[in-house]
Amino acid sequence: MKKLCYLICLLSLALVGCKTQKQIPATLPPVVLKNSDSVRVETIVNTVYVPVEVAVDLPRQSESNATPDDSSHIETDLAFSDAWIDNDGILHHNIENKPGQLKGEAFVPQTTEQTSKESVKVKEVPVPQPYPVEVERKWTLMEQIKLATFWYLVGAVLINAIYIFRKPLLTALRKIIRL
Repeated sequence: MKKLCYLICLLSLALVGCKTQKQIPATLPPVVLKNSDSVRVETIVNTVYVPVEVAVDLPRQSESNATPDDSSHIETDLAFSDAWIDNDGILHHNIENKPGQLKGEAFVPQTTEQTSKESVKVKEVPVPQPYPVEVERKWTLMEQIKLATFWYLVGAVLINAIYIFRKPLLTALRKIIRL
């Protein structure tokens, strides 16, 4: 019977201990940064190509040509020509530019520049350091048994201790009562 009590005590002591496997490290203190002021100068240069109508005056030119050939007449957008035969049998050819202007479109760059000065108070906000977060998980079967039987095992240890040490406890109790 005594061996059975010892065995129950040893088993109950073996099943009582319970501790988490992972230790949580201490969190780091936040980093404190100094505030500083600064001036920010921002220059924006915009270049826009704007179409502009361009007109160019035509130069006035005239030329004459005399040849012993047939008559001719030539006309283009910029000039016209007349040709005739003289009494002597010589062909005269006259060409003249038409009065007016050549018109077209040209792209002209227009640049605008904007400068802004701002006084900016820069405050650096520290980024918190990541720290481990304990995530709940389901209890294992052994942990559930240990938690459910803890007080029962403590009671069994106390009862077994009283049973094993009953004779010295009774003698100590008799001495206390006689005093």
